[in-house]
Amino acid sequence: MGDASGDGFGAAFHLDGELLFRYGQWSSAISEASSNYRELRNLVKAMEAHVRSGKLRDCEVFLLTDNLVAENAFYKGSSSSKKLFNLILGLRKLELEGDIILHMAHV
Repeated sequence: MGDASGDGFGAAFHLDGELLFRYGQWSSAISEASSNYRELRNLVKAMEAHVRSGKLRDCEVFLLTDNLVAENAFYKGSSSSKKLFNLILGLRKLELEGDIILHMAHV
């Protein structure tokens, strides 16, 4: 699950009894971007970190977000926003790179 609001962000994954987490503050350029962008970027960056470390390889991942736009863009596979489109593309690439089955749910 992940959330990004205002200047901060965080995401956590529960895997084999271990909690993998990432949190921090956005740079001023990103904190000024839309909340839809920040929410989705947070999830993508968290996935990137854990896929590249090898911890999320060959997994089924359920991304939980409170952002309906992120979920809709993920399942649609596109967005009219170039920034959101690139993030969706990044998630799809991570699916392939990590041999992941990815689901996103608005909660």
